[in-house]
Amino acid sequence: MSHVWLQLPSDRAVYSGLSTDHYPWTEVYSDLALRAQFSGVLDVQQGELRGRFVWVGGELRGGHDLEGDLDFRTLPVTFARASVSLSQLDPALAQLLWLCRDGDQQQLPLTWPDARDLLASRRFRGALTGKVGFSYWEDGRLLAGNLPEAGETLTTVAPRARYTHTDLEAFWGEVLRATGSRMPLQDAWRQAAARLADEHPCLDPFAREVWFDGQALSLDPELPIPEFRTAMLAQYRTMLALNGVALRSLPMPEARTHPLWPSSGLEE
Repeated sequence: MSHVWLQLPSDRAVYSGLSTDHYPWTEVYSDLALRAQFSGVLDVQQGELRGRFVWVGGELRGGHDLEGDLDFRTLPVTFARASVSLSQLDPALAQLLWLCRDGDQQQLPLTWPDARDLLASRRFRGALTGKVGFSYWEDGRLLAGNLPEAGETLTTVAPRARYTHTDLEAFWGEVLRATGSRMPLQDAWRQAAARLADEHPCLDPFAREVWFDGQALSLDPELPIPEFRTAMLAQYRTMLALNGVALRSLPMPEARTHPLWPSSGLEE
């Protein structure tokens, strides 16, 4: 799968364009090893070849070029005579940049500034690109970058959905059923949805975009997955809080070992 090369904020560079002829790879590796909690990006370029590596909180997420993945250990061979640039980013921005590396691209139906309300309503998470503007967004709010100019045609780059609506229905249904021994699920669902419907319209019981009948969760296939994820996480946390139940006290081995558990946000 091809990868997206996203622009970095211009004011985050630690160093830029250093040649490995004068700043050898041994020095690059030593410098990075000293940055214990580093979040950011290492960009390398040799002729027309370029690669990018991303760290979040000191953990190397991985690396890629325009076509696929790269191995950090083989850089001295694959980029023997390269220019090297290092940028330090906030952890949230570094994580978003990594998730968008193979993201879904979509042209917005509105130009700037009309598109701003659309981004907010969709609780957009990703990068927004235009002829002039380039910015990163989290939950419908500007995270970093510069805003577009009036009238700009815009394209979004959002983290690629790595699961389907059916996957989400099955996973959250399992979570809810495992919680049923500690609270009256139907009442808890209704109370939480009533509190959150203004902030998360998909939880409005009359819209029926997200619906729980006490046993199974139903999800409108047209509902954007990022919007559902944010709403469902808020819904579930509110249900627990209303009933004084701590997540750590719930025995739910099937849910905790489900492939979607790490990305659900439940442990954050």
